[in-house]
Amino acid sequence: MKRSENVQFKATPEEKQIMLDNSAKANTDLSKYLRTIATEEGKVIFLDKGGYIPRNLIEINDKINAALRNGKISDALGHELIAGIKDIMTKFVEISQQLTIINNADEEED
Repeated sequence: MKRSENVQFKATPEEKQIMLDNSAKANTDLSKYLRTIATEEGKVIFLDKGGYIPRNLIEINDKINAALRNGKISDALGHELIAGIKDIMTKFVEISQQLTIINNADEEED
């Protein structure tokens, strides 16, 4: 499909440089980089239900602790499972801290 539409927006010099740097890291030109991150499904992750993951991990952790207290699983298995959940939670927090949050309330009017 031939591209015929033009899209424009304003950016600060610093924002433009970041976009240029990111496109260079992606080994592509700025237009293709912006088009890709804006239109290709799966290329950008929107974590709109981010609280779901830690909440469920906490619930699983609580159930494992209850099973340990009730003797339904061995101490070794219970502690191994809890350690795995803590590792997942740590990785999730690390990834979450690297995400960019887009917040329209912080945008200045052009």
